[in-house]
Parts: sequence; structure tokens; C-alpha cells
Amino acid sequence: DFVPSAPHSSEEMLSYIESVVEQMVDDEYKTFVSVILEHYHDQLMYFPAAKSNHHSVRGGLLYHVSGMLRSAEALCGVYGDFMNKDLLYAGVILHDIGKIEEMKTGASGLVEEYSTAGILLGHISQGIIILGEFAKKIDLDSEKLLLLQHMILSHHYLPEYGSPKYPHFPEAELLHYLDVLDARMYDMKKITEGLEPG
Repeated sequence: DFVPSAPHSSEEMLSYIESVVEQMVDDEYKTFVSVILEHYHDQLMYFPAAKSNHHSVRGGLLYHVSGMLRSAEALCGVYGDFMNKDLLYAGVILHDIGKIEEMKTGASGLVEEYSTAGILLGHISQGIIILGEFAKKIDLDSEKLLLLQHMILSHHYLPEYGSPKYPHFPEAELLHYLDVLDARMYDMKKITEGLEPG
């Protein structure tokens, strides 16, 4: 009642994300994403996507990822004939997983502060580390890991926004625009809800 929260329950949003994972054709991507979601299950129930920017509410990370995933499914209806949908969906689901290690928050879902690693490395670098650690656990194909790590590395697009590499393939390019679109629409909705007509 008293904490800014996502408009949908965390259980509902995670259930939707897991349903998309379940439909993946590539067993390696399916297992990889499932293992990571299971590991971070408890934190995902309340974690925000930011301290003060877009989706900085309880359950905001799931809200951001599920919004991007719905858009990804829709755009695959337009561009999916030459893209690897499983790779795209895995990239969408995991692109901000490093934020769980970047920020410190309690069950309220409000960020108290950035972790030391968050300050020194940031969520992009931490995301790449997380993927590398879990890839060893399930023996993920090295090329598939590299593609997913590139998607995390490039999803902010510009060096000044934290990405040292531009997207180099269609799934990575689309991930960037899905991220920007969802973040900006969230902020615009938030702003316009408080405006008087005219």
C-alpha cells in the first residue's frame, strides 16, 4: 500500500517470463536462462530496475523485462524470419541481471545504495561475469555464451552510456531498441499521468 510498486504482481510477471522460456526450442538457452532465473528467484520478486530512473519501483526489474519481452514477441512477428528468437528472448531476460549485484535493496524493493562492485564495475560488467559463472555450471556452448555476453555488453549502445561495443548482430541491435523503448515509455507514462489537460 505504501511502497511504489509495479502494476502487476511479481508472481504474474515471472510466470509470463517463464512461459516464454518454456517455449524456447534451443535446450541450452532454455536451461541456461531457467537456472539463472531460479538462482535469483527471491530477489526478482522485489528488485527494482534502477535506484531513481526508469522502473525504480518494487518489482520494477520484472516489469521492465516482461514489458520488453512482450515487445520482442510482437517484433519477432515482423523481423523474426532472420533472427534467432531464443537468443533474443534470452538476451532480453538476462540483459539487466547484473543489477541484482549492482544495487543493495531490502524486501521493500527500494534501493538503499549501490554495492561496492556496482560502483566499480556497473551492471553491464557484472552481468557478463554472472553469465560466465553460470555457463561453467551447465557447460553452455562457448559461442552461445559469447553472443549473450555481447548483447549485455552492447545494449546501452554508446560508450558514454556504458557500452564499449556497438551491437554487431540483429538480436543485439533489437535488444538495445527494446530496452530504450520500454524505459522511455515508462518515463513518459509516469510524467503524463500527473499532467492537467492542455
